[in-house]
Amino acid sequence: MLSITYYDLPYVELFVFPKYMIAQVKDGTVLAPENNDDLNKIAQKHFEGEDFVYISNRVFEYNVSPMTYIETSKISNLKGVAIVTNTDIGRKTASFESKFYTKDFMVVSTIEDAINWAVHVLEKYE
Repeated sequence: MLSITYYDLPYVELFVFPKYMIAQVKDGTVLAPENNDDLNKIAQKHFEGEDFVYISNRVFEYNVSPMTYIETSKISNLKGVAIVTNTDIGRKTASFESKFYTKDFMVVSTIEDAINWAVHVLEKYE
């Protein structure tokens, strides 16, 4: 059976799976580099010594400081970021954000596509 761990932080809901984590940032949040500390602690608790992918399911409206991606790129076992969005503005925003992230980055329309992409990215490191 697939193991899933759920976290409800003040600014994000996290769903941690064996090879990836899915985040749903809460409406009106401004993600800043200091948020990486919380997310990295949770990630390392579950993925220490293992590669993983971060999937952002953009259900709500929120902002991300570009500096957040610069700091996120420093997490050695984080191999990629997928953004799930269904709007043109969401795709444009994610495309802009990708310029600040130095690893694999993908914008997709569904969680299923994001998970498939995550599996593909992780296969490159096996």
